Amino acid sequence: MTYTSTARAALLAAFFGAAPVVAFAAETEITFFMWAGSNQGVVPTEVIEAYRASHPDVEINILESNNTITYPKMVASKRTTPDDPLVHCGFFNTDSMNKGDVDEMWESLNPERITNMANVLDDFRRPNNWGIGYQTLGIGLIYNTEAVPTPPTSWSDLWSPAYEDRVVMFDYDTRALTMAARLNGGDEVNIDPGFQVWADNAQNLRALVDSNDALKNLLVSGDAWVAPWFSPIASLWIDEGAPLGFVVPKEGAVAFPIYLTMAQGVDDAERVVCEDLINELLSPENAGRYGELTRAVPVIKNAKLSERQKTDPLLGLGMAESAVHLDYAHIAEESAGWRERWDREVKFKLR
Repeated sequence: MTYTSTARAALLAAFFGAAPVVAFAAETEITFFMWAGSNQGVVPTEVIEAYRASHPDVEINILESNNTITYPKMVASKRTTPDDPLVHCGFFNTDSMNKGDVDEMWESLNPERITNMANVLDDFRRPNNWGIGYQTLGIGLIYNTEAVPTPPTSWSDLWSPAYEDRVVMFDYDTRALTMAARLNGGDEVNIDPGFQVWADNAQNLRALVDSNDALKNLLVSGDAWVAPWFSPIASLWIDEGAPLGFVVPKEGAVAFPIYLTMAQGVDDAERVVCEDLINELLSPENAGRYGELTRAVPVIKNAKLSERQKTDPLLGLGMAESAVHLDYAHIAEESAGWRERWDREVKFKLR
């Protein structure tokens, strides 16, 4: 079934009440990006299916992948077909969002149409409304409960003599580097104290890994005792029965935000569909359920939370409200140089 532009506008007005609408052409098609696996597609797929049912002249394609693969393809597509985005809207992590600011990838969202933006915590809003915060992952400390009966309490435990040869983390972990700088007189701009801390305490590093499984195996076996890690994954491993615990350091968990955004190049009709979908995902029910299913933390003040989300400190709003926010834009600019310094000043010291 198709609609004329006039009929389409009337249908939207009936569906969305007084919200401003744009008259569509006979058919509108967009591509929505979501992450694959770990229940990340459940809520957005439900929202898209409901929208399709109410808007039969709108075609919504779903692209499931990850930002590492998809974002470079979006940039390449923008260079060749700037008015026909590869992806029109969807989910992006903070790394891709900051790269997109530099690459001029994002369209400003309209808070008058996306009314649920008003409920997003201030710390998770973006300049020029280039996307809006949806969830956050908290990065804290995961540890082996059998080897470490007294949990660590601070980021500084990672370079404490008590954990010599017992720390594992991903290679080039900029969060651990930045927190070392922050706790020793520096920050993202003055990163030298962070490199000094890790150069002086390289003996604490049991291993630098490149996969979740490698990190998990070292912790569960007791070869390593502690690591900086993501709260949702830690929660899943703990529920599986692994001898692991997770703590939010006294300085706070590091926020790793998840955003919803819209790509430059959308036309007026595509914009309306994207903004409708984003607004629905930001609703209290969908924000809460997405967090429950993925174990991320909703950054929506009125998110509808389950009893577990209300009581589990790894899943509740408190983690988002007290999180440490890093300057990921500056980190992205410096990452290539930092990798070279890490290899030269820290990594070569590993046993």
